[in-house]
Amino acid sequence: MLTFRQRVSLVSAGAAVAVTSLIAVMTTAAAAAGTRYEAESAPATCAGAVESNHPGYSGSGFCNGDNAVGAGVQFAVTAAASGQARLAVRYANGATTGRPADVIVNGAATQPAAAFGTTGAWTTWTTATFTVPVNSGSNTIRLSPTTAAGLPNIDYLELEANPSPSATASPAPGRPAECTGTSPITCRFAVAPGNYTVTAWIGDNTTAGNTSMSVESRRRILPAASTPAGTIIRHVLTVNVRQPEGQPTGQGGTGTPGLDITFAGSAPKLSGLTVQPATSPLAVYLAGDSTVCDQPTAPYTGWGQLLPTHVTGGAVVANYGDSGESSASFLSNSALFPTMRPLVQSGDLVLIQFGHNDKSTSAASFRSNLTTMITQVRGRGGIPVLVTPPVRRLFDGSQLTATALHVNGVGVNLPAEMRSLGSSLNVPVIDLTAKSEALVESLGPADSAQLFLRDAVDGVTDNTHFSEYGAGRMAELVVQGIRERNLPVVTYLR
Repeated sequence: MLTFRQRVSLVSAGAAVAVTSLIAVMTTAAAAAGTRYEAESAPATCAGAVESNHPGYSGSGFCNGDNAVGAGVQFAVTAAASGQARLAVRYANGATTGRPADVIVNGAATQPAAAFGTTGAWTTWTTATFTVPVNSGSNTIRLSPTTAAGLPNIDYLELEANPSPSATASPAPGRPAECTGTSPITCRFAVAPGNYTVTAWIGDNTTAGNTSMSVESRRRILPAASTPAGTIIRHVLTVNVRQPEGQPTGQGGTGTPGLDITFAGSAPKLSGLTVQPATSPLAVYLAGDSTVCDQPTAPYTGWGQLLPTHVTGGAVVANYGDSGESSASFLSNSALFPTMRPLVQSGDLVLIQFGHNDKSTSAASFRSNLTTMITQVRGRGGIPVLVTPPVRRLFDGSQLTATALHVNGVGVNLPAEMRSLGSSLNVPVIDLTAKSEALVESLGPADSAQLFLRDAVDGVTDNTHFSEYGAGRMAELVVQGIRERNLPVVTYLR
């Protein structure tokens, strides 16, 4: 079981007063880890070949199923009790189209034609999550492809059982007065800036639902997931509240004070919600530009807005990214690094991504600005991490241009400077430039447009800023880098 850091956090008197008016306050424990079943070995059977030629997998390999309808992988799993379970399937799909599959539990297709979208490369692994019914004891779970393309490569399956609502020690308390509406359901809590533990009971005792969860300025916490009638799943999450709630300098609006939570999806269902001050969460601070920040207005989306979907309770993403910022302006603006730096505590991570707006910054100045941030983060006991900037969608034939790869107007290769600085200062580097270059070039000039903003879909053409889909893909690449560098937050990743 995961444990929270034993660090005492201070909560302002205003926050403490506000919290006492809430419907319920509960003690939060970290989520139990699921049981992992590797696809390449018993008790799994693979209708295809067990291979190990694409790195990034867990265990000794993965299942590369035959390209045929029904040629799937089957797992024999064990559940401690009957009820609903969370099923996480790690896969890679380097094809240009999705590879849907039926999720069959004990002979019944509980998730027909479930989506397993493209990941851009066979070395890019991601996780699809489902809620399925299981029996106490032995169960079989089969992933059966519905098209002749077969399955994506399957790395493993993780099963985490959830108790039924009647069996849990914390039954759904009902929707609090702070929540209104039905689709979407919007909730507002009058709390001061800080970190909060949010417990949401999603689902309904009588009707099926499909629910997503977002907070503050379009910051996604849970992707849309379906719950059958009679199923209520308790989610424990940690949320950062800041004012202004979107970009720290207030670009695009300052939002509203307090904590805003939105439950959307095709049929949102909420059976309970509580908020309380978080105790010593591991914070992941984001320092960056418009490709990172919490964009207040759709369709623009920063990858930092989707990063929380990968993080469990006990860790929190605090996004201080801001549009238009260079390495120098982020350091000097009082609302940005000077505000963020004092909040960093021992063991916190600070992900630092700049380059898009350092168009005329010299190599010496760029390194100096980053070094100042690194030194000051370390002075607080934090762990700085350099993240090289994601590419722009600017092609010369089938290859990205030097401008797309952030060679700036004075000839400085900014990602190369970050890699070199990370090596000399012993700072972890997540090479998002290289990862996004591989993704964008693998999709090509036409298909890569979906990662960015398109006039036909979004009403604007922009080859720097991301669509929600593209921001999600970038967040996945950042998570991949976190895993590769084995950064402290890795134990809190979904």
